[in-house]
This record gives sequence, C-alpha cells and structure tokens, in this order.
Amino acid sequence: MLLGMCTGFTAFAQDPYIVKDGVIVSPYSLSVGTYTSVTIGFGNASTSSSIPQSANATYTINVPPVVGVTSASITVPSGTTANLTLTLGSYTASKGTTVIVNSNKGDVPINTTYTLVMSLRGVIANEPGVESNVIANAVASGLSTNNSSNDNGNSALKVFAGPIQPVSLVSFTAKPQEDQTIALAWTTSWETNNKGFLIERSKDLKTFQTVGEVTEIGASSESLKNYRLTDFTPFRGTSYYRLTQLDLDGKSTILKVESVVLRDGAYGVFPNPVVSNQPFRVSLDEPTTAQLNFYSSDGHVVSLQQSGVQGDTVLLKADSKLSTGVYVLTVEERGQIRKHRIVIE
Repeated sequence: MLLGMCTGFTAFAQDPYIVKDGVIVSPYSLSVGTYTSVTIGFGNASTSSSIPQSANATYTINVPPVVGVTSASITVPSGTTANLTLTLGSYTASKGTTVIVNSNKGDVPINTTYTLVMSLRGVIANEPGVESNVIANAVASGLSTNNSSNDNGNSALKVFAGPIQPVSLVSFTAKPQEDQTIALAWTTSWETNNKGFLIERSKDLKTFQTVGEVTEIGASSESLKNYRLTDFTPFRGTSYYRLTQLDLDGKSTILKVESVVLRDGAYGVFPNPVVSNQPFRVSLDEPTTAQLNFYSSDGHVVSLQQSGVQGDTVLLKADSKLSTGVYVLTVEERGQIRKHRIVIE
C-alpha cells in the first residue's frame, strides 16, 4: 500500500522523500498509559538515480511529548539492502522524542520505499480541543534535483487523560526446574517512578510469603527490560507466585499472579478403572485438609470412606458396592478444584 502511495510524485533524480499520506497513526486517539502504532514510509522517490552515501540522506521524525516511543524498527523491500542507521533519541517532557534514520552506511537505491514502525505510549494528555502531530522530514546534502514538495509528512494524534500505570508488564512466568527450584522471569516495556519489584508465593491465594525483591534499578525506562529471580525453597505441589511493583513514593501495584506445579507425579486416581468394592487412591497436596466429593453420573452424591493417608495420597472406598459406570471425584484444595473421571467396573 505504501509503494502505491508514491505513484503521484514526479520522478526526480536523487530524491529523498516521505511518502504522501505515509505517516499513519493507528489508533489516532489513545489514553495515558495505552499504546498506538505509527507507520512512516520513506526512501528515494527517484526512478533514475540512487542517493549516494556522500549525500548523507537523513529522515527525521519528531514525536510529540504527549507520547513516548517504546520501540522502533525498519522494514525494507525484498531484495533491498538496508544501509541505514536508526537512532532513537531520549524523551523529554518539553520536546518529546527525535527519531533519526540515516543512510550514511550506503546509497539509497532508486524507487525505494522503506517502512519505519514505532510503538507509542500515551504519557501526557492533550489540552481539550488540542491535537499533537508526528512530523517526518527527509533531506540530503548537495542534491540539486530534490523535489522539496515530498520532503515532509505528518499525522495528528490525541491523548486523553487516564490512569498512569507505573509499569507496563509484557510477561511474567514461573517455571519449575530440574533442581526443584522455581525460575521466575518478567519483562516490562515501560517504567516510571519505579523503585522495584516484590515476588511472593502462596498455597491458597490468601496468605503470601516473600520470596525476594528486585531493587537498585533505574526509576524510568522506555525500552524492554528483563528481570529474573529464583525461588530456592518453593512449596511442593500447586502454588502461586505474585508479582508486585513498588513505587518510589511507597505505593504498590499487583501486576500478575501465576500458578506452578512442583511434584514428582501427576495428580490422579489409582487404579482407574476401579473394581466396584475395592479401594482406590487419589494424589493430593493437602491430604488432611482437602475437600473430597464423589458423584454418580446423574449428579447424586456418593458417600466415601477415608481409610488412610500415605505421603501425598489418600486411600478411599465407597460405603456400599457401586454400580458400574462413570463417576466424578472433585478435589478442592489450594484455591482450586480438580475433577477426576473414575470408571467403576
């Protein structure tokens, strides 16, 4: 689509340009703390001459201070070498962010359109009735043939007031390891006023214990940041890990909770199928406190006897001989309910 936009231009030799209507912000409006994307087409509009490296073609994008740039990347046409350098400037509340693409590593081929894609995050709300603009400019030194009418492009955007989130969380994972530890990892794409993070664990999502804190970090960031922490003394069975962000002013925000299972075998019923009048075992995390219920296929409650506990298993037997068919055993423990399908022979 971007290549099609350039057909309205007159061919000039050595012509750095911004594609007509090629600065596209979508969505056009966003709230503080949310994201939008801007796509900018740029390159050489000439159909006869490359822009030589000596001309130092430069494409400058001025991003207003109402948004911050969280990522930027360039896509090149198939078969074209990207002799480009992308420089993402620092954000300031007065000027915003300047993004520069420079061809000082090589020529810009004839009739070539590159695409710059940036992710923007709303930072400051516009005044009522006021819009901001993303402005792009293309220049090169020492060119007598440049068509100045296609050197500039812009697109409006508007940021509305909304809650300012101190951290934008990309992911949070909790994974069991072969050495019986839990590896915790999380990634953020934006941080402001950030003191650090607190990791806690729980068996029931009610009572939490501290695993560790990650502090001594920069208070602000506009790029991806990766964090890691290991729990060397995790709970056995099912447990939960909670990630909390800590502000410099003492406030805290719960970002995410992840469940993890650390045990030698799977949860289940053994044997299964079960002979009608024979006992069977169910594996649990909390054999003495788990709530067990046994139901027939028509939903009626069937009475069970608990005849013993061995490790993390409970020995069960029905009070009376059961008819053949399919039954359901529910296990409620550690903040969740598991259902086991049992076949009675």
